[in-house]
Amino acid sequence: GIANSTDGLGLRPFTSIGSVIQTTFDVDNSINAVTASNLKQVHTVPDPYYVTNGYEQTTDNKVIKFVNLPRKAIIRIYSSSGVLVNILEHNSTTFGGELTWNVRNRNNQVVASGVYFYHIESNDGTTARRVGRMTIVNFAQ
Repeated sequence: GIANSTDGLGLRPFTSIGSVIQTTFDVDNSINAVTASNLKQVHTVPDPYYVTNGYEQTTDNKVIKFVNLPRKAIIRIYSSSGVLVNILEHNSTTFGGELTWNVRNRNNQVVASGVYFYHIESNDGTTARRVGRMTIVNFAQ
């Protein structure tokens, strides 16, 4: 529990007249190179994907988000048969990046239901790669 000031262990206000508290600290904001273990944090939301998820306003505004991306990444999306569906590029100046995919192929057609694989490649310092998968259930095509 939290001690109170009557038991001798609690916090007491700094009330010494004429005294000053000083503190110094150094901050080192360094950016580490992306590793394969960093890329394990990347995933899609929602998964499985349904056409009526909370990010969408209408059935023609389909959205899947890739989250926890490094600052620079290329995402290639493949069908389960290995056909390249789309390529997405992510370039950000902030951490914890996310990228939105409109669930369309390179011909701007909504993709069919099924399992899709994504290949993430990042050259942010060093080259790191990862393959993941997502499921799409499309009720309104």
